[in-house]
Amino acid sequence: MRLFSIIQTAMVITVLNTTCYAGCNCTDWVKRDGYCVDYVKSRIPTFPVPNNVAEIAALKNKKIQEVEEGDVAIFDLGNYWHVSYVEKVHKDLQGNATAIDVSEMNFGGQISLLEYKNKWSPKNEDEWKRALCCGVTNKYDQTSLRNDISLNTVKQIWSPAVAASEGGGGVYGNTVVNKFTEVLNRFIQSTWKEL
Repeated sequence: MRLFSIIQTAMVITVLNTTCYAGCNCTDWVKRDGYCVDYVKSRIPTFPVPNNVAEIAALKNKKIQEVEEGDVAIFDLGNYWHVSYVEKVHKDLQGNATAIDVSEMNFGGQISLLEYKNKWSPKNEDEWKRALCCGVTNKYDQTSLRNDISLNTVKQIWSPAVAASEGGGGVYGNTVVNKFTEVLNRFIQSTWKEL
């Protein structure tokens, strides 16, 4: 009985401390095409948008050490997964890949209320809180570059060349639905990690 009370209290505290507002309806954010997956799809139209954690894991079609320019680097950021387009591969004297340069979108810190107000002109503070819930960063809808990223920070690699040789890019259906599902899965993952 005591264990049940502890679990129940923990769940209530988690719910009270979450940044989720308005049910975390992210449809409008998904339609704006400012997420990392939107950028990768602009570079590689055949990139399959995953609908769940299993489909994210299925995107691993190449060893990290075999990364090449034009591949997609996939990062596990704890509460979210993040994808980036590989622009350059750095190699050591033996020709082994050691680091990558990437281009990406929506890789940044939590957007502050002031930044949000300046960029989006919200009607109220709850709109900002919902944006946070939807994974909108201070780099949403902004392309940025990162250089010399160590390969040990990369979770997995997806290669369009390997996908094509295997008979398809793996398009999972309606893009808007896929993006919404991706954001929803990230929210569910982060909620369960907090428990």
